Amino acid sequence: MEMKEKQVQDKPLRLFVAVRIPESIRSLLEEWRHRNEKELAFKNWTHREDYHITVQFLGDAEAGRVPEITAALKRASLKINPFQLEFGAFGTFGSVESPRVLWAGVIDQSGGLDKLYEAVTSEMGELGFAKEARPYRPHVTIARKYAGKSPFTGSNLPSLAVEKSGSEGKNQPLIWEVDEFVLFSTHLHEKPMYEILEAVQMKDS
Repeated sequence: MEMKEKQVQDKPLRLFVAVRIPESIRSLLEEWRHRNEKELAFKNWTHREDYHITVQFLGDAEAGRVPEITAALKRASLKINPFQLEFGAFGTFGSVESPRVLWAGVIDQSGGLDKLYEAVTSEMGELGFAKEARPYRPHVTIARKYAGKSPFTGSNLPSLAVEKSGSEGKNQPLIWEVDEFVLFSTHLHEKPMYEILEAVQMKDS
């Protein structure tokens, strides 16, 4: 029994840095999902607690490295002010007719998310975590593995912005303020799949 517990403790953590989606918008996403999941026919839908925007995937790391990673993220936070994000259009990864991922884009008018990405990847680079060579494409994963019998058509997807109406009945964009980011650990095959190891506040929040 002691040997099994030691093996669990020694097992590397799969880590990534992300911006969480606030509770109010997670609720709207869930409502949107329940209205549309049968028609859209994706096999796996993101758990409401797992909605996020990845800033940097770190990969496997020993649990003993979490304190130094956390300290580096706190240094990164000193370079970033809170900023606003807005949900953008839907998109997919993979085949157009049978996509592997359905995602929602994000609009970063102030450039705050790009600044966060640069600050985090710079600090993580000092610890040996290299950023990806491909351009940064922030998004929120909504669902995975299209399983419909007919080809997927994304042109008529209901808009997330339409889900929230203003006092005069006008559709309002989904906008929120980002004032923290988190270090997540992944637990494959569990729901929710991501555990918050540390939440880091930005300097003016």
